[in-house]
Amino acid sequence: MDKDTKLLSYIHKNAAMGTRTIPQVLSLPQSAAMSRALNSQLREYKSIAQAAQAHAKSRGETVKEPSHASQAMSAMMLRMQTLTDRSTSHLAEMMIQGSTMGTVQMTRRLNQFHANADKEIMELGKKLLETEERNIQQMKLYL
Repeated sequence: MDKDTKLLSYIHKNAAMGTRTIPQVLSLPQSAAMSRALNSQLREYKSIAQAAQAHAKSRGETVKEPSHASQAMSAMMLRMQTLTDRSTSHLAEMMIQGSTMGTVQMTRRLNQFHANADKEIMELGKKLLETEERNIQQMKLYL
C-alpha cells in the first residue's frame, strides 16, 4: 500500500469512527443545542468519509471500514463511561477526548506523509484536522 492510500485509509477510518460514535451519543439524553451540534458534526464526518472513499475509488483502491473490534470497543467504552453520568457536560467531555485523539493522530499522519502525499489527499486530511479542532471548540460550550 502506497503512502497516499495509507493516508486515505487513515482519514476514512477516523471519519468513519465519528459516524459510528456520534449516533450512539445522540441516543443519550442531552440538550437540544448539543444535539444539533452533534448532528452537524455527523454530517461533516460522513462527507469526509465519502470523499476519502471517492478518492480511493478513483485510484483503483479501497479503504477499509474500522474493524468490528474497534467499533465494539468504542461502543463498550461509551456505555461504561455513561453508566453513572449521562449529563450533557460529561458527554461533551467524552466527545472532546475523542476529537483530541483524532487531532493528535491526524497531525501525526499529516506530518509523516506531507512530503510525498498527493495534494488533494493532504487537503482532505487537513479538512479532517480542522473539523476535529472545530468540534473540540464546539463541545467546550457544553462543559
